[in-house]
Amino acid sequence: MPMPFTFVVTAAAAVLALPLASANVCPPLGPVLLAPRSPGQNPIVKAAIGSLKATFDGQMKAQMKASAVSVAAKSIHEDGLLFNYHFTPPTQSGLGTTNVDEDTIYRVGSVSKLMPVLALLQDSNVSIEDPVTKYLPALRNAKGSSEVLSVEWDDITIGALMSHLSGLSTDTAQDLALYPTGPWTKMGLPEVAKGTGPSCSGLPGTKLCNATDLIRDMARRPPIYREFTTPVYSNVGYALLGLVVEAATNQTFKEVIQKSIFDVLGMASSSFDGPPKSFAEKGFIPVKESTWNLTLGAFESSGGMFSSTNDLIKFGEAILEHRVLSGAKTRKWLQPTAHTTATGFSVGAPWEIGRTNTLTPDNRTLDVYTKTGDLGQYHAVIALIPDYDLVVTVICAGAEVSREPVSRTIILTTALRALIPALDQASRAEASSNAYTGTFTSASTNSTLSITTDSGPGLVISSLSIRGFNTLSQFSSYSLSALESGAAAAAPPPPTSARLYPSNRRAETISTTTTDNTNVTETAWRAVIDTATEDAKKKLDEQIFYNDGSCVTWFGMDRGAYNFLSLADFVFVTDKGGKVTAVRSPAFNVTFVRTGDEVIVDRDVGVGQGSTSGASKRGLGWGVVVGVVVMGLGLS
Repeated sequence: MPMPFTFVVTAAAAVLALPLASANVCPPLGPVLLAPRSPGQNPIVKAAIGSLKATFDGQMKAQMKASAVSVAAKSIHEDGLLFNYHFTPPTQSGLGTTNVDEDTIYRVGSVSKLMPVLALLQDSNVSIEDPVTKYLPALRNAKGSSEVLSVEWDDITIGALMSHLSGLSTDTAQDLALYPTGPWTKMGLPEVAKGTGPSCSGLPGTKLCNATDLIRDMARRPPIYREFTTPVYSNVGYALLGLVVEAATNQTFKEVIQKSIFDVLGMASSSFDGPPKSFAEKGFIPVKESTWNLTLGAFESSGGMFSSTNDLIKFGEAILEHRVLSGAKTRKWLQPTAHTTATGFSVGAPWEIGRTNTLTPDNRTLDVYTKTGDLGQYHAVIALIPDYDLVVTVICAGAEVSREPVSRTIILTTALRALIPALDQASRAEASSNAYTGTFTSASTNSTLSITTDSGPGLVISSLSIRGFNTLSQFSSYSLSALESGAAAAAPPPPTSARLYPSNRRAETISTTTTDNTNVTETAWRAVIDTATEDAKKKLDEQIFYNDGSCVTWFGMDRGAYNFLSLADFVFVTDKGGKVTAVRSPAFNVTFVRTGDEVIVDRDVGVGQGSTSGASKRGLGWGVVVGVVVMGLGLS
């Protein structure tokens, strides 16, 4: 029996020599540094790309005889592809293209499911809380032979269908009774009376299902669970979503997707209800592949799409750039809606979200938003990694890649294991070259801030004094509990970790540190202070029933405030070239500039409006970066 293919990364990207961080740092979920703006120019990224290409070259040539493979990656901050790899197999069908590249058209199976979701999210007249019966009232008549075999259609919402939480069956298209010549009765199954069984699916050897067929068959197919119980992958649910798109817009599904997505994004090689015109020239058709030109009828919205590497990259990039939905709607879309038994895998709408702590050098949690698809010998996956502003696509087709059901995800994993550590290093390098690290001072207030990096996440606050007071070494004094207990007068131990992480709050404004009124960008960062020792964290982890019980950053990121302003807020001011010119602390009403530069104005504008007065201006050094108290939180 042929063995499934394997990939082994034979070379790793170089790693910058950085001071070691604590092994148990707990950053907020999300990016810990700004995504690199010029990753393609970074030597570590270049080395990783070269190693990845060499890995693919060796493995493809050794294992792929009749399979085409296309792998690409793109940063939204660069015009060209960051990684672009294609393998043309030596054995071909004689149909379609003979040279695989980024414009080669494949079938992408269930990657199609992203399209009806996006179309409905774009429609302001549709709510994910709407019952499906609002658009498909005929479903109310789709009742089973008994209550336990029936679906409560009025309780199934559009959002439930999107998130695989409807409880509906996975498929009707693979019902064995569609193929009566099979040995089913010899295997113990009863005879199916003529004219009473399923009659359509769209797969080879059966007729296409239309909307009437689908709704009729749903009356005969019992649900798996009641709605919102647990996620169960449902092609049927997405077939219904396609019908909802048509009912909500009074257009065909194909027309809606073409006008609202494909045309808008320039996805000229993508289509539903048959291949695009360029498929005869650019399409890849594997040897003995029977689904290459099939249409799927009512199941088109579930898996009928044709597309190319370039088109899927355009699609993913548009999502990350908030060009298909607003920023708020995009952030809401890129969230899990349910978990699965696998602790590293959650479900979205229809995102398949891989959660890992093995890709980044600091082993922090990283969420990768993917959508996979399979149809016949065609296999595809699109992956969005918001923390790095990165899109990765894998499309493949042929005999070898079809022997392993998750071939496209194995190839994706190989790419991520090479690219993510390198991009992480590129983020650190750009933080340094863009002057996020170094010493910043405010001469007028006798204040100093020093920022460095180490092997851990984020930027490290190595020293901080405000108006002559060593705030960093005594940060635990900045709390009401310390004030009440008298601990503020003691000399507490220094923090084990004081780190800054970027938020997504940013604004364009006028410089307050120069006299020429230049435009600058202000980006808010959050400080997280950790006072717990490694031993204390380990002990707490052993005492709490869930994993990483000592990691509670999310629980206390904004506990410390002074005059309505968070003590953990720091605003980085950057010029047109992206270099840091100043760092502001709104709560302290202090602006730090790089050592040697003159502070013209110390005031608060843009991000984090407001100022402090009274005690802080008299130099009492009140509170700074109490971002998180990891142990012993007094309030919840």
